[in-house]
Amino acid sequence: MKYFAAPIIAALALSACGSPSGDADTDGDGTVTATEARAAAEAAGDTIRPQPGKYRASMTFISAEIPGAPPQVQDMMGSSMSNTYEFCLTPEMAEQGFGEALQEGQDDSCTISRLNIDDTDVDMAMTCSGEGAGQMQIAMTGTVSPTRSELNVVSEGVMGDLGEAKMEMKLVQERIGACDS
Repeated sequence: MKYFAAPIIAALALSACGSPSGDADTDGDGTVTATEARAAAEAAGDTIRPQPGKYRASMTFISAEIPGAPPQVQDMMGSSMSNTYEFCLTPEMAEQGFGEALQEGQDDSCTISRLNIDDTDVDMAMTCSGEGAGQMQIAMTGTVSPTRSELNVVSEGVMGDLGEAKMEMKLVQERIGACDS
């Protein structure tokens, strides 16, 4: 399940920042480095800067294709991967635009190969690998605004002992008011 932490971090980061139209891979080498991701976030300025406040984030499991896995595995995944939580985005965090989160979201286990933000549309692809789990290709597409983001997340690859798998989830974040005092 470690594979799903990285895309969520990236999605949270992306949903709160924007960049000028185009690809963040400024050197054209096929990999968006942490430095390039941070630069894209910083270049966004006020284009799609998140509003501070209380947000509700919902991750919804859509589907899974796992050849050879019993049907109860998909049912279990759906119930364990769908969740909702709330968080406070402080004025300081909103001002940062999550540039730090974009940079910190990349570690030795994940590499971003595509990061395009065009106005409110986001298109991102990354490859993640975990110890003994193989590689997962993760694609995220959707829309972002200062108060709401909606991203579809599709993961394909080797999922530990289950083997080849394809999963789809949806992440929605929405500002629901002021932070609790």
